[in-house]
Amino acid sequence: MSKLGRTILVDSVQEELVTYLRNGTINQREVTRHLDITDLNIENLDRLKRIHYCLSDEVVNFIKALQERLRRVKTANQREREVTQGEVRGGIDWPATTRLRYADQSGDRTRFACKTPYTEYNIDENLVLKKLLWMIHSTVDEDVAAIDYEWRTNAWPAERIAMFDRVYARNVHLNRIQDGADIQVTRRMLNTARRSRQTLYTEAFTLYDRYRRLLSGAYDDADISKLLTDTLVVPERLPRLFELFCVFRLLHGLRSQAWRLQPIESGAKQLAILEDQQRTVDVYHDRSGSLSFYVPLFELNGVETAYAERVRRVQRQHQKLTEAFHGSSTEPSLFHGRPDLVIEVYDSRERGTPTAVVLGEIKYSDSQQTFTRGLEELLKYVEFAQKDGYLTEHDVDVRGLLITDDIEVNEASPLDGRITHISAENLLSSGSSTNWVPEEIQ
Repeated sequence: MSKLGRTILVDSVQEELVTYLRNGTINQREVTRHLDITDLNIENLDRLKRIHYCLSDEVVNFIKALQERLRRVKTANQREREVTQGEVRGGIDWPATTRLRYADQSGDRTRFACKTPYTEYNIDENLVLKKLLWMIHSTVDEDVAAIDYEWRTNAWPAERIAMFDRVYARNVHLNRIQDGADIQVTRRMLNTARRSRQTLYTEAFTLYDRYRRLLSGAYDDADISKLLTDTLVVPERLPRLFELFCVFRLLHGLRSQAWRLQPIESGAKQLAILEDQQRTVDVYHDRSGSLSFYVPLFELNGVETAYAERVRRVQRQHQKLTEAFHGSSTEPSLFHGRPDLVIEVYDSRERGTPTAVVLGEIKYSDSQQTFTRGLEELLKYVEFAQKDGYLTEHDVDVRGLLITDDIEVNEASPLDGRITHISAENLLSSGSSTNWVPEEIQ
């Protein structure tokens, strides 16, 4: 039985991920690829934040009590000046009526300037409330309602979504307030809502202010960090969760060596980028990075052994049957694959061939058989890693890192440190050992 269970893995992943979100350095697309939101097609962090926000207990509880509390919406009594002909509406403004009658020299005594009373709904507190509800409603309607996960139905079951949609669309008080999409919330509006004597408005201020700070990146306050932690949706599959845990802990270990996490450019595939004055480190999870691990079949050309001919025959049959069964084509190969982790080290002045590479295989298992299989895969990746030719032929320092959950092994490597094993327990207790780190980034 693996030592690190789901609870420990979830806590560690949430803690690390929230740290990166606070620093604004994580690759938004790459992280969302690995969270339990793979069918949401999320491409920007703001959308992810809005979903987090609407899943929070405070927002859900606010909406649950909304219908009853809207009966006590605050209004202001106003009087609108209106010119009438032959009738009186409300109180007569006699000075204005006298000026009106004799402005055109007619002295028409059937014309009146009246002060008609009306109820004003567009006061500061209501505008903050309507903007908040518009934001929640649009996010629930466009992003949350279609999600088919248990964490969504727990916070927003179908009947709650229907109730909120009905209240938002039909409540007579809300309908008299300006449309939320057109409201520009000002500091004065927020201050008025904050000082209100009605909890409906003070809570609306708190929630809107939290939303505003969440999207602007103002994460200093504990409530914002707690929101991201409490609503972060981590993978259900333990092997994927374990991979995220290991990658984050390795990054934690590298950062302890004074490396700086750099902001990710739009469209980048790296999970993280670290940098100092001389070097740049690109970190990839579940991607090949700039490397290739593909060896085409034609490299066997000229080799006339029975084994080589059998390999060629198998690959050609595989290509034909794949086309027959699926209608798709494949390129026959001697080897192809992709490590779980790729770390590439470059001279900051040049982005050609890396000066060092770390390739990682991550196995959520304490099985010796799984360890052996992972070790074999790792050795192949180290041997076949290419960028403008095989890296080992370019004298690039290529190292292999095998991470498992709970397997006891001899620490000494017979390959001069090229292959290193790390247990998850070690990652959890100390961030990571450093014997896997090439000299180029120590």
